Amino acid sequence: MKAGYFITGTDTGVGKTIVTAAILRSFIKKGLKVGAMKVVETGCLNKDGILLPSDGMLLRDMAEMNDSVDLITPVKMENPLSPLVASRLENIEVDIDRIFKSFETLKKKYDYLVIEGVGGLMVPLIKEEKRKTNFYFVRDLIKDMELPVIIVTRPSLGTINHTLLTLEALKNKKIPVKGYIINFSEPAKNDIAEKTNPQVLKELLDIPCLGVLPYLTELNKDRIGETALKSLDVEALIQGV
Repeated sequence: MKAGYFITGTDTGVGKTIVTAAILRSFIKKGLKVGAMKVVETGCLNKDGILLPSDGMLLRDMAEMNDSVDLITPVKMENPLSPLVASRLENIEVDIDRIFKSFETLKKKYDYLVIEGVGGLMVPLIKEEKRKTNFYFVRDLIKDMELPVIIVTRPSLGTINHTLLTLEALKNKKIPVKGYIINFSEPAKNDIAEKTNPQVLKELLDIPCLGVLPYLTELNKDRIGETALKSLDVEALIQGV
């Protein structure tokens, strides 16, 4: 693996999966060998006892991977809740070792690996007695994977606070940050917040803006890929860290 990125969001619903898909399609269009992971997915469809991760399957399709969805999304749960809560309800544990086994396998196969997290940085995955806090968060997973982060944020009201807090939480753990992407996960409102927040974020943050992704009504490979090439700084992403 030449380079990898962990995609995290300032909160849930900011469009991490679409941004991850956009990065994947832009790499594919540049002729690169790229793989994807959705490390944990909750809210999976239960079809005859088999859990189907919609985000993981979308990313597999976007990256044109022939790997098993169990490798791409090693931890799946049915309830659309945070992983710790869902795992308790379903009487299973988020298997961190399984996540890392998948990670190591995919690292050997692809030049670039784009990994989507679950929720934001401080989403707890497991309760672990060995740790001082007793909890293992998404942020801990990123730290242990030793990957730089791309922050997905939104343009609307509240994004300044959420983005600054996310960046502060990453810096606190000395996790490298590649940059941030502003994503329109909903149709643009064209209000004063959306018009001013992108510039304010550029003034406040000491990391680069890697692009502004518009709201997408068509989620097919060509549409996402074309939009990604126009909207993202693909060359900066390819350069790695």
